[in-house]
Amino acid sequence: MHLHRRMLLASVASVVLAQPAFAQEQASQAPAEQAQEPLNETEGESIIVTADRREQSLQDFAGTAFAISGEDLKALGVQNVTDLQNQIPGLSVANNQGNIEVYIRGIGSSNNTELGDPAAAFHFDGVNIPRPSGIGSAFHDIQRVEVNVGPQGTLRGRNATAGSINAISFRPGLGIFDAAVEAEYGNYDQRSVRAVLNLPVTDTVAVRFSGLYQANDSYYSNVGPVQGIGVAEAQDNLSGRAQILWKPTDRLTILVAGDYIAENGTGYTGTNYALPLGALEDGDITQEEFDNIDPREVIARGITPQLNTDHWGIRTTIEYEGDGFNVEYTGSYRDAVYDYEATTPLSPAFPGALDRLSERDNIFTPEPGDVINDPIILAENLDNFSRFRIISDSRSQFHELRIFNSDGPFIWSLGGVYIKEEQRSFLGSTGDRGLFFQGIEFNTRTDTESYGIYGDATYEVADNFRVTAGLRYTDDSKERTGVAARYGLALGGGSFECCGGVRVGTEGFEFAAFDRTIINPDTNGDGTISNAEIFAFHANGIAQNGARDNLGAILANGPQGIFATPFPEGGDGTILTTPCIDTVSFDFFSCQGFTNGPFAPDVFPINPGAFTYAVPFGGQIFQQDGEFADDFVDWRLRAEFDITPDNLIYALVANGHKSGGFNDNLGDNGVAPTYGTENVVLYEIGSKNTFDIGGRRAYLNASLFYNDYSDQVFTGLLSVETAVEIANELLGQVVEVPEGTNAALVVSFSFNAADSRIYGAQVEGGFELPGNIDFDFTALYLEAEIEDAEDIPDFRFQPDVDSGNAVFRPIAGNRLPRTPKWQLNAKLSQVIELPRGQLDWVASLGYRSSQFHTIFNSLEFDDDNNGTPVTGGRLLDRIDGYATLDIGAGWTIDDERKYRIEVYGNNVTNQQEEAAIIITQFDNTRFFIRPRTYGARIAVKF
Repeated sequence: MHLHRRMLLASVASVVLAQPAFAQEQASQAPAEQAQEPLNETEGESIIVTADRREQSLQDFAGTAFAISGEDLKALGVQNVTDLQNQIPGLSVANNQGNIEVYIRGIGSSNNTELGDPAAAFHFDGVNIPRPSGIGSAFHDIQRVEVNVGPQGTLRGRNATAGSINAISFRPGLGIFDAAVEAEYGNYDQRSVRAVLNLPVTDTVAVRFSGLYQANDSYYSNVGPVQGIGVAEAQDNLSGRAQILWKPTDRLTILVAGDYIAENGTGYTGTNYALPLGALEDGDITQEEFDNIDPREVIARGITPQLNTDHWGIRTTIEYEGDGFNVEYTGSYRDAVYDYEATTPLSPAFPGALDRLSERDNIFTPEPGDVINDPIILAENLDNFSRFRIISDSRSQFHELRIFNSDGPFIWSLGGVYIKEEQRSFLGSTGDRGLFFQGIEFNTRTDTESYGIYGDATYEVADNFRVTAGLRYTDDSKERTGVAARYGLALGGGSFECCGGVRVGTEGFEFAAFDRTIINPDTNGDGTISNAEIFAFHANGIAQNGARDNLGAILANGPQGIFATPFPEGGDGTILTTPCIDTVSFDFFSCQGFTNGPFAPDVFPINPGAFTYAVPFGGQIFQQDGEFADDFVDWRLRAEFDITPDNLIYALVANGHKSGGFNDNLGDNGVAPTYGTENVVLYEIGSKNTFDIGGRRAYLNASLFYNDYSDQVFTGLLSVETAVEIANELLGQVVEVPEGTNAALVVSFSFNAADSRIYGAQVEGGFELPGNIDFDFTALYLEAEIEDAEDIPDFRFQPDVDSGNAVFRPIAGNRLPRTPKWQLNAKLSQVIELPRGQLDWVASLGYRSSQFHTIFNSLEFDDDNNGTPVTGGRLLDRIDGYATLDIGAGWTIDDERKYRIEVYGNNVTNQQEEAAIIITQFDNTRFFIRPRTYGARIAVKF
């Protein structure tokens, strides 16, 4: 779920794992014994990559790319793509409530709704994966993962501004019978089983089966008063892949593959730090107490989060080796359903947390801001079932046809690609125990099509000098229909006082989601939406009310519906004035005690049946009907020169685009303002060098880069009035507030507002030490800032709640999110030969300096709102620098390498660092890298 919708509802380190100096070349048709290969690589051979869409040594590739073998990933306890977060400098991969967000050197996108496209493309076996949720469990029987840095449009299926991640699995091996089984157990009751079977059917046909079962208990602990509620990050995943390879002639190869992934568990809620940050600001806890908070010890409420992801696909790859050129076709169909329902924990545990959860305004004294601790308020907070549900059903087709020649002196590639995605998207939320009932629903269909034609060629001008040119044309279009609703109902108590509370979302509650039958609430077609039609539309979105819900009973009486139930009386016949909430029936509602005016001194109790009115706010249900289309040209130029066979220098320039789009409609059938396409131009020079030190082979590479990032898109919560202002003044569109729409109503809005510059230097190297020890490292220096920008609305604040802070702020000069200035990875590995078998080990260290996670760089503003910035408080999005350590060791027991034992430790120092942060005036929700995990494996080859 994208940031703006999440706001409306209130993430081994080793680089040179990424690029080992002495890597073993792995064949594309590899047997199952890869499960017993040692942790480090064979001396003297370079790792082979396909960064230029042809096999070549990484040392011969004139650009920046990384490659991590599947065995290296497994050896250090890496489980899925999100664990790459601290393994490659410049790469940020975060799981933001189930959505995979990838940034490469500061370029990325957090718009992971149906309207968004990633800036870093993810491919699995050559197929673009538009929605990578659930794909992590496909990381079994993996040959390698490649990360290509910079625009990729002239080379592969999906154009991308930041780069691409490409996961490559092992193919069936002809003429090979092989099988392996591996079992693993670790902390958090981590258990997994991996299996591979390679069968030679005939001399020309082979099949390969691989599977993974992986499960663990939650990384979180519920330490709150209400037990029996499960918490986030428990997993119960199953994945399988079947492939059949047919090679009828030496020239023709046909591969058909199918895979299925089921990811279940409790998903990713993150941890809301708003309460402890408030306590720190107020001086109720010390900085030391705040720093010692365990983010995964939380006070849970409501329901146990439930994640269900079903992701499957089928792929065909046909390769023909002709005379002077080769032909390759890849076609795929994928279906990914992500379904997540949860309530978020109230807070991490810290000294005084329960006291703060029991505070309420003391309305019986004239001093403003006085609070008292009320056990009923605490009970209500713990019994709050405000929940959300996200469903995304993505059905995508991918077709790519390439004609190419990989042999010099003229190496070229011509390709065409067609991508189609059909999506159903649902987001629903309920606000339980609200004085004003609130809820949200997005229920839409979105169709996306993308056509691309590209070409790329490298010509050997001389034996040691090559030039490259590439060009791509892309035509993108997207359209969406459906409905978006933000419900707001004022519910009156027994004497028309404001406001009575409401229960919704309690035990047993179910959204109707895609089973909704009313999409247009104007059921009588008169052009207006009556209160009764709003009530009917809301009821149609509920499949089942919760056991203790009372909203349905209230709305059944309609607007201005007066109940006959009188106020409760005391034993002497007088109307009770305290407590405000009936302790017997507070399950059904809450009451702050206002009556006939704010904070009236004589507080009447509210009987849960004595609601006198239910008045909906106007302009809440918007029909969605938006579309966007754009076409653009990407290109690249490169020159490379071999000073010697072991010393390469290169220079390149390449540009890429990320397609623009449209916003939610402003008003019912109102305009959906569009935003433009982003553009990045990369300039890079570098050198790659291999040499001998004392008879031992070593390498040292260096590069300088500069990214010109223009028309950068930001997304936030804005009032309709502000969105119209930006559309008119910043985007140059003619937009008016639709008739009948509340101009103060809050909508999500994306807009182009800035040009940025990203530049830096990278150095990587490695060499062999005595004792067959290899040392490898990569260091990255990165600067990333907004160079020129319009003032933008401070979308950390919701305009209809805090209009004084939801104002325009300057961002020019601010640092881009997720861009640590210094990033370092280093690895030591060794192989020790034994009389029978061998022992090997690896230790990998990663360091990231401090970074921000929003474009506002933790800035708050003083109470007088005169623009004076201060740093800290609840808007804190700065992450301090941190280091991670991953280790692994393995023992291959006999000469035939049939048996192997491994142990591993991932994040050994147990760094609890944020991979993503969501900042609003209501919350400071943080998603963390995986905690310390360790375990052991035993593998048997048959």
